[in-house]
Amino acid sequence: MTEIELKAHVDKREALVQRLSAFARYEGRVVRDDEYFAPARGDRRTLRIRRERFEPGTARESSRCLVTYKRRSLSTDGRGTTVEVNDERECTVSDPDALLSFLADTGFVSVLRKHKDVEDWSLDLPAGSVLPCPLSATFELCAVPPLGDFLEIEILSPAGDGDSVAKVRASLSGLLLRAGIPASCIEERSYRELLEQAAAKL
Repeated sequence: MTEIELKAHVDKREALVQRLSAFARYEGRVVRDDEYFAPARGDRRTLRIRRERFEPGTARESSRCLVTYKRRSLSTDGRGTTVEVNDERECTVSDPDALLSFLADTGFVSVLRKHKDVEDWSLDLPAGSVLPCPLSATFELCAVPPLGDFLEIEILSPAGDGDSVAKVRASLSGLLLRAGIPASCIEERSYRELLEQAAAKL
């Protein structure tokens, strides 16, 4: 599966919550604490260890730990709408301590920590003029200190070719507008870049 997503700055959080709840299915809250490890300083390749804690009453387990390696690229259409196209490899681990020991012993260092308070919505997307097959979109309203609020919209596509990416990108653009957020609010930089820039200003 290819992860295709965009994220945008959010100025009016409560208004966005109302809009999303009007057309998408609310899934609950989750807290995510991410730590990124790199093989050497200056190497942009990272391995992410994510600890998730779900609020009581959600359909998911109360907590879990995910290990993710992501190849990130950007795709921009003729109107300037940019989305991320990620080849993401992910697995769950029952206890990350063994992995953390291995990373330390093989020269990996912690390069970044990120905290996210997230509210989730989902929406089933039928096949039609834009999408070649039924897919599902995930909306995540994220509070990321000290950066502020963001809306992430993600679609997992079974294909990652140019034509498939273009169709999903068009669908993401439409969903962003449906959420009431203009394309000018899209943020192309990764959270890592944003957090590094914020830290450099301190």
